[in-house]
Amino acid sequence: MLGRPIPSTGGPSAALPTHIPEDRVVARPSSNLRLLPEEEAVAVPAALELVDSYRRLADVFHEVLAELSLDALLVRIADTLTDLIPHDTLTIYEADEAQGLLVPVLARDTWADEIMRTTIRFDEGITGWAARNREAVHVNQAHLDPRVRFVPGTPIDPEALISIPLIARSQIKGVLNIYRAGEDASFGDDEFELAKRFADAAALALDNAQIRARLEHQARTDSLTGLFNHRTFHERLLHALQETSRTHAPVAVLMLDIDDFKRVNDVHGHGVGDELLRLLADTLRAAVRPEDVVCRLGGEEFGVIMGACDATDANRVAERLVERLGDIEFPAVGRVTVSIGLSLGPEHAMNPRELGACAEAAMMTAKAQGKNRIVLYDEGRSERPDSPVPARDVRSIAHLKLLQSLSGKLNRLNDVREIGDEIAAELRSLIDYHNCRVFVVDGDDLVPISFRGEFAAETVALPLELLRKKVGEGVTGRCAELGESLLVGDAANCEFGIKIPGTPDIEESLLAVPLRYGSRIIGVIVLSKLGLDQFDEDDVRLLEVLAGHAAVAVENASLYESARREAEAATALLEFGRELASASGLQRILDRVVELSAGILGSLRTSLWLEDEDGWLVPRASHGYSPEQRAAVEARRIRAADTRIVQPGLEPFIYTPEQISRIEDDPIAPGTSYAVARFEVEGRAGSILVAIESEDFGERELRLLGGIAYQAKLAIANASSYEGLEQTFVSTVEALANALEANDEYTSKHARWITDLSLKVGTELGLDEPSLKRLELGALLHDIGKIGIPSDVLSKPGRLTFDERAIMQTHPTLGERIIAPIDRLQHVRPVVRHCHERWDGRGYPDGLTGEEIPLESRIIFVCDAYHAMTTDRPYRRRLSHPEAVRRLREGAGSQFDPRVVEVCLGVVNELRAS
Repeated sequence: MLGRPIPSTGGPSAALPTHIPEDRVVARPSSNLRLLPEEEAVAVPAALELVDSYRRLADVFHEVLAELSLDALLVRIADTLTDLIPHDTLTIYEADEAQGLLVPVLARDTWADEIMRTTIRFDEGITGWAARNREAVHVNQAHLDPRVRFVPGTPIDPEALISIPLIARSQIKGVLNIYRAGEDASFGDDEFELAKRFADAAALALDNAQIRARLEHQARTDSLTGLFNHRTFHERLLHALQETSRTHAPVAVLMLDIDDFKRVNDVHGHGVGDELLRLLADTLRAAVRPEDVVCRLGGEEFGVIMGACDATDANRVAERLVERLGDIEFPAVGRVTVSIGLSLGPEHAMNPRELGACAEAAMMTAKAQGKNRIVLYDEGRSERPDSPVPARDVRSIAHLKLLQSLSGKLNRLNDVREIGDEIAAELRSLIDYHNCRVFVVDGDDLVPISFRGEFAAETVALPLELLRKKVGEGVTGRCAELGESLLVGDAANCEFGIKIPGTPDIEESLLAVPLRYGSRIIGVIVLSKLGLDQFDEDDVRLLEVLAGHAAVAVENASLYESARREAEAATALLEFGRELASASGLQRILDRVVELSAGILGSLRTSLWLEDEDGWLVPRASHGYSPEQRAAVEARRIRAADTRIVQPGLEPFIYTPEQISRIEDDPIAPGTSYAVARFEVEGRAGSILVAIESEDFGERELRLLGGIAYQAKLAIANASSYEGLEQTFVSTVEALANALEANDEYTSKHARWITDLSLKVGTELGLDEPSLKRLELGALLHDIGKIGIPSDVLSKPGRLTFDERAIMQTHPTLGERIIAPIDRLQHVRPVVRHCHERWDGRGYPDGLTGEEIPLESRIIFVCDAYHAMTTDRPYRRRLSHPEAVRRLREGAGSQFDPRVVEVCLGVVNELRAS
C-alpha cells in the first residue's frame, strides 16, 4: 500500500518471490524485537520504558547527524531505528517537491523490488497524504484506512503503519515509513512520539548529507558547462592509469582548444563565448562513449579520458567530434574549429601530469601546424604556435625554479618531518609521482619521516611504520648502504627489491637518491611511478641536486632537534629536582621519583629499589602497575651483588629479557626490557627500573635516566639526613616531656603512650604526613606547661579547690609560651594551646567549639582522657576499660568530638585484641 503492503506471516508461501536481489536488505518479522526484554517489560512501568527509549534516542542523535555519505546515512537511519523501535519492515522515500513525487531510496522488505520501482504522488495513499499535509500518520489497521493505496504486484495484508514526513529548514526531504505485520499488530502512542523525534534528527541528517553531496558535486564540476573540472580530470586520470597498470589496456587522453576563441569574446562578448563553451560541452558528451570522462580544464580547453582506448580508437573519436562541430553553424559566429592533441598511456607517460602534458603538447603542435587539426603526441616533433625557433627547455627552467624555491623553504624549517613533507610537496609540482617517501638514518634503521601519494588503487593508505627498513634492506636500504642513486625500471622484478606487506603486485618504477652530508649518509628520498622505465637521467639529476639541499636542511634540523631535546632534558631534570625538594618525607620522595620518571621518560611502569640491611634490593615505590603486578613487585627481592655481576659500575644500562631471566625465574612482564640506573646512598645500593615501552628509547633516554637517578640519590640522602635530625629532635622533645613527668610516679610514660595512640587515631582519620608530624609533637608537648604548675597542686591526692583548678587550667597557655621561641615548633603551638577545649565550647583556655578546635587537639584530648581514666592517678585509682569506654561515649558530642571517640575506641579495641 502507499503505505506499503506487508505479507502476512500466515499467508501462502507461494506468494513469496523465489529470488531476492542481493542489493536489497530484507527484514522479516521477529518476535524477539522488544524495547526491553520481555521479562523486564512486565515489571518495569511504561513510564520508565519511555524514559529509557528517549535516553537511547539522545545517544543515537549524534551518530546519525555525524554521517556524511547519503547512502551510508540511509543505512544508518534504518539500522538505528531497528534498535530504537522494533518493526518488521521499513521504507524511506526522497521527496521531489517541484514535481510532487516521492521516490523510494531504501526498502527493507520482502517486496523491495516492487517498492523501489514505484514512485508516489503527494496526493496518493497514506504516504502521499503525510507528505502533502506535512503531518505524521499513526494507523494500526492501515489496510482498512480509506486513504490506502497498494503497491502494484504486492499482496494485501493486515499491518500497522507509522508514516512520518522528514522536514528540515521548512522543506520536505522525504517520508519515513515503518510497519508491523499481522491482524493484531500495532504501534503504541509512545512509540509514535519516539519515531517523530527520531525523524526530526533523520531529516536534519538527510538535509546535511544532501547539502554536502551538492557541495562536493560543485567542487568537482564546472559551473558553466556541468562537466568535470581540472581537479577531477587529474583524479580520474590517476585512477585510469592505475587500472592500466593492472590490466595492461591503454588509456587515451584527448585535449582540445577552441581555435580563435579570444576573437569570439572580443568581438561578440563573453555571453556569446559562454554559449559557445556550453555548445562544445554538449557536443563532446554526444561524441564520446558513456564511460569516457569529459572535463573542462579551464578557459576554452577541454579534456577527455578514454579507458581501454588505443590510438586508432582515440583518433576516430576526435574525427567524429571535428565532424559534428563542422556541421554546426553557430549564430553570429559561424562555424567553429578546434585543435586536438592525443596522448596514450603508458606509451607516452604513466602519471597524470606528464600524460596530460603530452596531450597538451600535441594540441599546441596542432595549433602551430595551422589549427583545426588532430595530432598524436610525438616527442621529437612537438611544436608551439608562433615560435620560429624550437622551444626552450621548459623542464630545466622549472627544475631551477623548484630548487630555488625549495632551498629557501627548507632553510626555514627545524623539524625533519616538516622538511620531508615539504620535499614531497614541492616534487609533486614537477614530477607527477605515484608516491614519494623520505627517510632518515637512525643507527641501522631507515625511519620514514614523510609519505605522500598512494601505494596502489586498492591500497589507499598503510601505516607509515610499515615503510621502516634496515640499512641494506630493499631498494631504499641498498641506496643508503651504497651511498649511490638507484634507478629501478621494474621494481617488482628487482633482485634486491622487497614488497611492502599489504600491497598488490603492480608495474612500478623507482628512483632512490641518498641524502649525503659530508661522508655520512643521513637519509634517502624514494620516488615511485606506475609503469616500467618511467624515470630518466633528468629526473636523477634533479633529485640528486635536491637531495644535496635537503641533506643540509635535515642535518641542521637534527642538530636543532638534538639541542632542543637536551634543553628539554635539562629543564625536566631541573623541574624534577624542584619537585623532589618540595616533597616531605622519604616515602613521599620515593613515590614522586617513580611518578616523575614515568612522565619524563614516557614509560608506563617504573619502580625504585633500595638495599636493606641484609644486602637485598627491596622495592620501595612503584608506578603504573596493576594491583596484581604491584603485589608481585613488592614480593620480589634481588640480591644487590647479583646486579653488579650483570653490569658493573653505575652507568645506566638496559636489562634485556635474557639477562633478567638469569636472576628472575618468573618475570612480571616476560619479554619486556628495562632501563636501569643504579646509585648508592650512604654505602647502600639503589636502582630505578623503567620498563621500555618504545623503540625510540635510546642513549638520550639513558642519559636522562642517569640524571634522574643522581637527583633521586641526593633527595634520598637529604631525606635520610632530615629524618635522622627529625628523629633526634623528636627524641629530645620526648626526653624532655618524660623528664618533666618523672616527678609523677603514675605518669612517667604518659606522653609517649598518648603520642602512639594519637598517631594511630590520626592515621585512621586520614591525616597527611605534615599533620601527623604536628600531632606527634603536640601529643608529646601537650602537658609541657605543667612545668609552671606548683608541685603541690600537680600532685595533690584529693580534689582541687576552685583556685587550684584555675591554676591548673593555665598549663595549656604556659605550654604555648614555653615553645613559642622555637621556630621548629611554631606550627605546634595551636595544638598545645587547645588540647583541653571541649566540643561544646565549655573547655579552656579560649572556649572554642566543634570544628574551631584543631583536629590534632581533639585527638589528643580523647586519647589523654582515655589514658587518664585507665591509669592510677594521685586522686583516684584506675577505671576499668568498659567504664572508660562508657564515659567516652557519654561525653561524645558534648566534651569530645564524636567521630574521634569512635575511631579512638576502634583503635583501642584492636590494640587490646592484639
